[in-house]
Amino acid sequence: MFRFSHRVLSAAVLAALSAGPVRADSTAPLNDSPHRSAPPVAASTVAAPASAESDASAAASLRRYIDAVLEAHPDMKAADANIVAAQARAESLDRPLYNPELVLDGQQAQSDSYSAGLNQTIDISGKRRARRLSGQKQLEQALAEREALRQQLASDLVAALADYYGKQAAMGLTQQRLDVLSRFSTIIERQYQAGDIGLLDRNLGSLALAEAVALSGRAELEQLQARRALDAVTRNPLREPPSLPVAPPSPAMLPANFDGLAQALPPVRVAVARAEAAQAEVDVARSNSHADPTVGIRGGRESSAGESATGLIGLQVSIPLFVRNNYRAEQKAAAASADVARIEADAFYQQSLARLHASARQYHASYGAWQRWHSASGTRVEDGIELLDKVWKVREIGTSDYLVQLKQLLDGRAAGEELKYQTWRAWAEWLASSGQWSTWLTPSTPSARTSLPLSSER
Repeated sequence: MFRFSHRVLSAAVLAALSAGPVRADSTAPLNDSPHRSAPPVAASTVAAPASAESDASAAASLRRYIDAVLEAHPDMKAADANIVAAQARAESLDRPLYNPELVLDGQQAQSDSYSAGLNQTIDISGKRRARRLSGQKQLEQALAEREALRQQLASDLVAALADYYGKQAAMGLTQQRLDVLSRFSTIIERQYQAGDIGLLDRNLGSLALAEAVALSGRAELEQLQARRALDAVTRNPLREPPSLPVAPPSPAMLPANFDGLAQALPPVRVAVARAEAAQAEVDVARSNSHADPTVGIRGGRESSAGESATGLIGLQVSIPLFVRNNYRAEQKAAAASADVARIEADAFYQQSLARLHASARQYHASYGAWQRWHSASGTRVEDGIELLDKVWKVREIGTSDYLVQLKQLLDGRAAGEELKYQTWRAWAEWLASSGQWSTWLTPSTPSARTSLPLSSER
């Protein structure tokens, strides 16, 4: 009979705390022994580094999924309609401001006269030019808003997928815990009926099973909530999500200088376009404060009794006098709005730059923690459970110690899975702050590649 010291057991269990991924559907036959029936061993494997082909395939599948969601998303359709409206407004603002006027005049008195003429107001203050620029800036703002919405929805999708698959992995681990403890409880009950163990050990097994049932139910509820959140982003609960790449992308793809990246961000471009559109409105208000003359020309005939008809030719010029309202208040209001928009654009750029740095640091930290965990996951979960099995069979430890060590093993694996999908959520935050989701999922760029931590295969 083998004897295991507590020191050896503790060292082995600590090494097993960082174990590889677990298959929730794994099962193992019951192991009857003349001493104690051993609980089944849950099978698990350490994730091997994914091939470049599988990563590229997952990235391409994810790109197709995001493109399909964005194409059918009602918010994107609303943004497209807004662009059509902005194009129509820009076209209307580029048209001539004044149309000609046809003037017909006739009178009968001591002399009869009939005339026809045309009046035309001439834009000498640059109103059309200012309106054209305003329409162009409004169109640029609508285009930037659509791109910003596209970026936000794509990053929200990645975050929702990370949360969904994280909760799905957690549900698989709790299901494995439930399977192990269900079979363990069956063995404990059999041993209790045979008189091999006491009531305390039987109750410990029942309590552990009850806890596993509660954890499994909570994990299933959280998984359903995560799926509901994903469906809320996609607006299509029938669309099945693709798998994420095996490993989060390497932090090596993050740029070192964020200034240019921040300036090119769609939300920053929206703020800049809004400021430029507000400045264009200042030019419109300024041009409206200048009077445009109206020039008219007419021709006709005039006849008197006993006299032959004579021709009439007339020229008329009228200029509005901005005396009661000089439109200076409108200029001040437009200038103040432009100042506000410019200040907000500068502040938003600084905020976006700070968010870039913060999300990059967060991703470096999350990825580094996950890399260290993965590098330390040399002992698999089943190795730790097998060791506990042997120690428990030879009565080196009691049922309570066995359950404590088993809980540590499964909790350690669950913590590792949570760390992995926490890294994915940090990546989604980076995508939201940087707008690099399209670059990441483009197969021809290094950004599309993902990598596992540098550690030897086991």
